Amino acid sequence: MGFLNPIFLLGMLAAAVPLIIHLWSRRQAKTVDFSSLMFLLAAHRQSVRRIQLKHLLILFLRMAIIILIALALARPLLKSPFLLADARANASNVIILDNSYSMGYKGIQGERFETARAMAREVVQLLPRGDSAALILMSDIPNPIFRQLTRDLEQVKTAIDEAQVSFRSTYVPSSLEMAHDILEQSIDRNKEIYLISDFNQNGWDNWVRAPNRSGARIFLLPVGEEAGDNISIEELGESTQLIGVNRPFQLNTKVGVHSDGSLPETVLTLFINGEKRQSIVPDLKITQSDQSESALHQSTKAAFTHRFKSPSTHTGYVELSADRLTDDNRRYFTLRAYGQIRVLCVGDETLYLTLALNPDAQIKPGVDYTILPTSCSVTAFDDYPLDDYDVLILADLPTLSPSARQQLQSFMRAGKSVIIFVNADLDLTTYNEFADWLPASFGPPRRWDTPLTVSGSHLDHAILEVYQPSDFSGEYAPQFISGLTLQPSEQGKVIAQFSDATPFLIERPIALGTALLFNVSATDRKASTLLVNPLFLPLLQQTVLYAKAVQSARHKSLLVGQPFAAGYRQGVAATASVGHAGETKTTPVPIAEDGTVIFGGTDTPGIYQVEIEGNNRRILDFFAVNVDPTESRLRQIPIHDASKRIGAMGDISVTQESLRQTLKDYRVGKEIWGELLLIALVLMLVETILSNHKRAIPDDTVQARQASSRI
Repeated sequence: MGFLNPIFLLGMLAAAVPLIIHLWSRRQAKTVDFSSLMFLLAAHRQSVRRIQLKHLLILFLRMAIIILIALALARPLLKSPFLLADARANASNVIILDNSYSMGYKGIQGERFETARAMAREVVQLLPRGDSAALILMSDIPNPIFRQLTRDLEQVKTAIDEAQVSFRSTYVPSSLEMAHDILEQSIDRNKEIYLISDFNQNGWDNWVRAPNRSGARIFLLPVGEEAGDNISIEELGESTQLIGVNRPFQLNTKVGVHSDGSLPETVLTLFINGEKRQSIVPDLKITQSDQSESALHQSTKAAFTHRFKSPSTHTGYVELSADRLTDDNRRYFTLRAYGQIRVLCVGDETLYLTLALNPDAQIKPGVDYTILPTSCSVTAFDDYPLDDYDVLILADLPTLSPSARQQLQSFMRAGKSVIIFVNADLDLTTYNEFADWLPASFGPPRRWDTPLTVSGSHLDHAILEVYQPSDFSGEYAPQFISGLTLQPSEQGKVIAQFSDATPFLIERPIALGTALLFNVSATDRKASTLLVNPLFLPLLQQTVLYAKAVQSARHKSLLVGQPFAAGYRQGVAATASVGHAGETKTTPVPIAEDGTVIFGGTDTPGIYQVEIEGNNRRILDFFAVNVDPTESRLRQIPIHDASKRIGAMGDISVTQESLRQTLKDYRVGKEIWGELLLIALVLMLVETILSNHKRAIPDDTVQARQASSRI
């Protein structure tokens, strides 16, 4: 036997009060023999004995009543498997139902989520009257259908029937933490958690242990025990290369193969702007020589080639043939095809820049895509309108005035990019005062007696991928004579450096665009030979294309649940409308003062549309949302490993068939406080009758008293 409120057992000490009163009330009278009354003693002795027994019985009843009330308040729990113990005590139950998208897998036994819902209904069906329950839908975030325990079990059953599979991935600890929080508010001794899941390995990665804070019995109910064979689209090749009109581009697709056996032939199809463009059959062969876990997660690549005929944002998706898990068979994308890029070159000498950006003096709009450079003097920049420009190049600006800083901040907050060239004549103080918006802080000028070359370059970076390693180190490589001492910022990344490890090109994400800093002059031919070197033209053009592509690619492809954030022109409107493209239902989202829009309702995959109207202007933007590809790997964690990591007590995993018997075994125990109170009530009734009952005086006693009075 156990007690739920053992502190009330101290109340049993009160049972001594009636005994103390009884002993205190006894009178120790002095015995005096009186001959005339000696004849009454024999007649009276029998009556006195009955009175003493009655008083002792009343004393015992009063003490028993107090003891029973104290025991009832302590809530005793009968744990013996005999007698009435099979009628278990009330329990608080939390059902965690996995609704991540891997639960939509249709195996031999049917859809996993349907099996899980049936199991959850069976659990609720087994709960006796008086039990309380709560329901949590588990994915990468917990979704509590009931934040508190409820005794309306029919309502819990209805919630289970209405539950649906989500498009989210799995993460176990957060749902377990919420279940423990709910159970810690309960006073029931029996606390139970039922985790119903396919136990996909993805939800158990990147964490070690979730302690059992509430002390609950945790039942693990696995569904879909058979190994799942699945094919998924893991990613689309996101290139920072600019996509031009009528120029071929390649869309690389990575197809994940999650199986230890042969798979049927599947077709991969490309859709753009709602129209089918191309279909291919990817090679899904699996290497059987390697039986390791990695062999079950192989991938293959396929590529589509396409040409856009008009400059705009194009949307589409790549789709696989239907299999047993369909949510990962489609991956969405948005691509921007450009016709023209407007670049503003700020400086007193920008001839080299404008010629490198567009060698053709006769600009021909509409022929492929064209970089359109415009020059602006240093003095005119403070008030120059920047709204229509995509990229800004600062060519050795001697100082950054407060007006110039404000221009740069507004430009970068709008999600646009800046390219900076520097020389030895800069006002380092004004630049360092603006260091929070720059890729590096500036030190004193440096001059090298022996000219340096660029080395240690990240040739896989989009700006440098058109070059060969020998281009920067060979006989015709550019020579660098002077530069600045640069200290990259915490967010800055050195893309290329000189042969003495001094940074040459540093990149830093700023707002929703990027800032690129070249440690070389764009006007002084004495500082380097770069301006007259054949590498300068492709280097500058690649940098501009990369800067523009970064603006378009950043935050354009998200996973379900990730918030969308983008910067737009300030003052355009107060709110933006965000929703699935092609649907009338949208969500109004406020636009911050700096033009930033943040939208968190990305609960389903697809193409989303951002629409902003104001100041006689309409802005239309798109972004793609896809499911997390790691959820597609249908490999289960061993149940005994899962049990250890969540603080389960022993091997308590059960299957649906053994659920009823398992619960019966673990739920032995009955609270008997009600029975104790009932017994106490009966004893109180008996005590009341005995205390108020007046017995008739026997005849022999009356005669003895009369004789005594005559004497």
